[in-house]
Amino acid sequence: MNIAEALRPKRKELVIAAEGVMEGAFSEGRRKVNKAQLSHLIGVCNEAACAEEIELYIRYQASRKQSDGAVWDRELALQVIEAANRALSGLEGDTLKVAAWRLYAVYLARAFTFRDASQQHQRGAHHAGRGGRR
Repeated sequence: MNIAEALRPKRKELVIAAEGVMEGAFSEGRRKVNKAQLSHLIGVCNEAACAEEIELYIRYQASRKQSDGAVWDRELALQVIEAANRALSGLEGDTLKVAAWRLYAVYLARAFTFRDASQQHQRGAHHAGRGGRR
């Protein structure tokens, strides 16, 4: 069985995990991550040799301080890792786990894009209801 076939039963679980994480990332009317951060995560997943390497990258990013504010929210970073670990349970071997992380990172980015667009749409509708002016 190849990797794609081995991961097929996990795809739904990975999508649901990503959607749940992104729902929390957009709570309180603000987003706790940006598209560039997720793009970097996808890149790390494409280069990683093991799942632990990906987790370390996320924890490292959450511990950094940058003047432009482009850091991972610590709580969100832990949620991303915990949700992935739950979804990846039962998978054996680094190759399969890293491939699952790749899918999960892409699903996170897709969920982010939808939530971000929805939030922008809501803001636009809110402002339009006020005569289109702030």
